[in-house]
Amino acid sequence: MGLTSFDHLLSPTSIGRLELRNRVVMAPMGVDIVETDGKVREPTIAYYAERARGGVGLLITENTAAAYPRGANSEHEIGVSNDAFLPGLSALTERVHEFGAKIAIQLAHHGKVGRLDTLQGRPLLMPSVPEHRFGPSGPLDLSREELTLMAKAAGGAPPKFREAEPEDLAQLTADFADAAERAKRAGFDAVELHAAHGYIFSEFLSPAWNFRKDAYGGPIENRARLLCEVLRACKASTGEDFPVWCRIDATEIGVPGGIQLEDAIRTAELAEQAGADAIHVSAYANPLGAGFTEAPIVHKEGALSEFAASIKSRVAVPVIAAGRIEAKLGDRLISEGSADLIAMGRQLLADPELVAKLERGQPEQVRPCVYCYVCVAQPFFDRKVRCAVNPILASELEYAELLRTPAAQRKKVLIVGGGPAGIEAASVAALRGHEVILIEKSTNLGGTLRFAALLYEPNERLLDWLETRARTLPIEIRLGLEATAEIVREISPDHVIAAIGAIREKSAIPGAERSHVWDGDSLRDLLMGGVGASSEPVSKGLSPFARLALMIGRGVGLTGDPKRLRRASRFYMPVGRRVAIVGGGLVGAELAEFLAERGREVAVLEEGPIIALEMAHPRRWRVLHDLRQAGVRLETNTTVVEITRTAVRIETRTESEAAPRPAEILADTVIIAGGLMPNPGPIQALRSTGIPVVEVGDARGVAYIEGAIHQGFYAAIEL
Repeated sequence: MGLTSFDHLLSPTSIGRLELRNRVVMAPMGVDIVETDGKVREPTIAYYAERARGGVGLLITENTAAAYPRGANSEHEIGVSNDAFLPGLSALTERVHEFGAKIAIQLAHHGKVGRLDTLQGRPLLMPSVPEHRFGPSGPLDLSREELTLMAKAAGGAPPKFREAEPEDLAQLTADFADAAERAKRAGFDAVELHAAHGYIFSEFLSPAWNFRKDAYGGPIENRARLLCEVLRACKASTGEDFPVWCRIDATEIGVPGGIQLEDAIRTAELAEQAGADAIHVSAYANPLGAGFTEAPIVHKEGALSEFAASIKSRVAVPVIAAGRIEAKLGDRLISEGSADLIAMGRQLLADPELVAKLERGQPEQVRPCVYCYVCVAQPFFDRKVRCAVNPILASELEYAELLRTPAAQRKKVLIVGGGPAGIEAASVAALRGHEVILIEKSTNLGGTLRFAALLYEPNERLLDWLETRARTLPIEIRLGLEATAEIVREISPDHVIAAIGAIREKSAIPGAERSHVWDGDSLRDLLMGGVGASSEPVSKGLSPFARLALMIGRGVGLTGDPKRLRRASRFYMPVGRRVAIVGGGLVGAELAEFLAERGREVAVLEEGPIIALEMAHPRRWRVLHDLRQAGVRLETNTTVVEITRTAVRIETRTESEAAPRPAEILADTVIIAGGLMPNPGPIQALRSTGIPVVEVGDARGVAYIEGAIHQGFYAAIEL
C-alpha cells in the first residue's frame, strides 16, 4: 500500500451488532445545508453520499434537533421530531447505504446555546439558571460586520434562561426516545446522543452550570443521571440490539469549575452501564476566542487523543477518538490501543474520497485540509459550510457528478500561470477530458503558495498535492516560459484561463527605498532562493556572509524546498533581530508568526482596526493569541510616517482620541506586507489574440487560497 500502510485504520470493526467496513468515522459537523424547515433534501443527501462513496465506514450526521424547533441551534438544523421529516431522512439513509457505508444520527438539544429558541422567543432550557456569564477567552478581534452577523444568528436579543423542572426532564427523555425510534424507522443504523460542547446533557454533567440540589445535581452520579435515563429510554424505544451511544467532553478547558477528566471517565462508566454501545470522546472550551481552537476544533494535531486513551482504559465498549487526527496518527492510535475508531471532520470536508485513496495506496493524492477554519467559521453566522480547498463542498448536487463526467466537447485549453488557481483550473479541465497546456514563467509550480508553504506548514501539503495532481493528470506543463501574445497564437487554444497573479504597488512611505526594507516580492525571492523574478540575485542590504549563505543554499537546492528551508530558517535567516511588518493582513500575520518562532522581536503595524481580517475568525483568534503569547507587538489604526535607518515612525489613532499618538519602533529589518493590486496588463495582451480569456486568482485582486482555488475550479468546470 505504498510507502505507508493504514492496515489498522482500514480494518473492519463493530459497535454492538453494527458491522463497519473500516474504522474511519465522519465526525458530526454543523454544515447548515438544509433549508429553514429542518427537512433533508437532495443537497444534503448529495453531501453525505459523496463521503459514503469515498469509503467512510460510519457517517455521523450533523446536529439533529430531537425536539425541532425546540432546542435547535439554527433553522438550518436537521429535524426529526415528527413523521414529516421521515421522507428526507429515509432518502438520506438509502443513498448512504447504496455505497456500503453506515450512518448514525446525532440527536441534540442545545440548551444554553439553542439560538433558535431565542430567535423564536422561547427561554433557553438549562439545568440551572446561570449564576455567572463566562466572557470570551481572549480579545474577540472581530469586525463590526462579523459582530453584527453573530448577533443576528444568535437571535438578535439577550437570551432568557429557564431551569428545567421535572416535567421538562420527562419531556426531554420522551423527545429523545421518540426521535431515536423515528430515526430507526428512517433507516439509520445507530443513534449518538450529543452530550458535549455545552449542550443540554453536558450542562447537566458540568459543575460549572449545574447547581441543582435534587437527584440531578451534586455528585457526578447525579449529574449523569439525565444522560443515563435518556440512553435507557432510547435503547427501550429502538430495541436492545440497536446501537446507541453518546459523545462526551473529556474536560472543559478554561471553564472554572467545569468538567474534569475524572468526571468524564466516571460518566463513560455510567453510560456504559446504562447501555451505551460506544463512547465518543471530545472536549469543550469557550467558543468565543482562542479557546475555540483548543476544543472542540483543535489546532494541535491529536490534542484530544490522550483523553480517549484514558477513557478507553476504563470501559469495555469501543471508544471513538476525535480532534484533528490525520490518517497516519489515527492508524497509530488504533494499533497501540488508544482508540477503536477515528473521527475525522475537516479532512473529509476537504476530500470526501480520503478513505478510498488510502485503500488504493495513494495517500499522496488525498486533498489536504489546511486548517484555515473557513468551514467552522460559517455556523457562527448561520451560513452554509464552505471549504477553502474543496470548491464543491455543499454544492455536490451540482458539481460532483459533473466533475466525473467528460465534457460534451473536447477543447484545447491554455492555462497561463502555475499558482493554485492555474493548477486547479488545469486539473479540472484535464479531469473533464480537455486538452490542457499550462505555462508558468518561473521554474516551479506553486506561485505565491510556495512562499505561503514556507510560513505555514499545512500550505506545503496543499502545494505538494496540487503539484502531484497536476503531474499525474494529462497536462502538458511548460515551465520557464512567459505567455506572450505570440506564444498564445502559436498554441492556438480554444480558451485561455489566465492565472497570472497580482502586481505589487511601490510603497510611497518615505524611506521605503532603504536597503533594509523589503516588500513581499523581494522577501519571498530572498527567502526562497535569493533570486528575483528577473532571475537576478536579490542582495541589497545583505552582508557578505548572508550572500555566501544564499549561494550555498541555492547550490544544494535548499531554498527551493519549503520543508528543508523552514527547518534551516530556525538556524539562520538574512533578516535582522528586530523586524517591523507594515501591513497586518493575512500575510503579515503569518509572517509575524514565522519570524517570532525564530526568535525575532516583531512588531505588526496595521492601518485598519483588525489584524488578519482576511483569516476566518477562529484561525485569527488562534494566530493573534499565539502572537501575543510570543510577545509580538500588534499595533492597529496605525499610519507609518517614515522608515529611518534604525526605526519606523508611526502615528496611532483611536476613535476616542482627538489627535494621533506618535511613536517610534526600532527595527533592523522592515517588511512591507501589502500593496498587491490587480494585474490587467498581461490580460489585455492575451485578449489581443482574439481568443476568449477568463482571468482567475490574484490577477483580479488578492484572492488568497480559497479564492484562487474556487475561481480556478469554476472557470474550468464551465468550459
